[in-house]
Amino acid sequence: MPRYTIVSVNNAHPGGGARQDRGEFTSAEAALASAMQLVDQALDQLGVTSSAHELMTQYARRGSEVPMIYGEPRVAFHAYRYAREKANAMFASRAG
Repeated sequence: MPRYTIVSVNNAHPGGGARQDRGEFTSAEAALASAMQLVDQALDQLGVTSSAHELMTQYARRGSEVPMIYGEPRVAFHAYRYAREKANAMFASRAG
């Protein structure tokens, strides 16, 4: 029996995001891994950017996936925080 559901909001739609069901999961770990993968894919699809800041601007503006995890016990996942960490890591690895 699923305990967690991921709902994603796509910010590309004017006046708010369109909601899309992204799956049901029996464990918090599986739900978290899926939500992180959705953000990773969204960042990859934004194309070439010159900085983590530019990538995050595109993520916020161009309708990227913003997954939310519903279920109990709650899973602490913040899509924008995770995306920022991922973007910073992506550009840190390019600089080194």
